[in-house]
Amino acid sequence: MKTPRWLLVLSFLLYGFLGSGSAQEEKKSTKAKDVEAVISAVGQRTITFQVERKGKVREEVVGIDEKTDIDRDGTKIKLKELQETDKIVIKYEPDAYTPALSVKVIGKGELQKVGGED
Repeated sequence: MKTPRWLLVLSFLLYGFLGSGSAQEEKKSTKAKDVEAVISAVGQRTITFQVERKGKVREEVVGIDEKTDIDRDGTKIKLKELQETDKIVIKYEPDAYTPALSVKVIGKGELQKVGGED
C-alpha cells in the first residue's frame, strides 16, 4: 500500500518545524551571559539591577521563576532573601524576555547614579 503524498509532505514539514525549534533553543542558550551587577530592587517575581555598559551605569529588570537557581555562599536561597545592594553574578539573556537562569550573590555592592559615569 502506498503512503499518501500529503502524509509524506506533512511528515517532512513537521520534522522540519521540530528540528528548527531545537536549533532555536540551542541559539538561545548560547546568548546567555554572566554579568556582574548590584541589585537595586527586589520584586515578587523580578529583580532590578545596575550594570555598567559602555562606561555608563544602566538599570535592567529580569524575571525570576521557579527554575532560576539563586545561591548565596553555596546555599540555595529564595528570591525574597535577596537584598538591595547585594552584588551578584547573574546569568540571563539580555535581549530576551525570559527569566534569569541563575543568580549568585558574591558580596555587597554600592548603588550608583544611573546613566552617570562615576
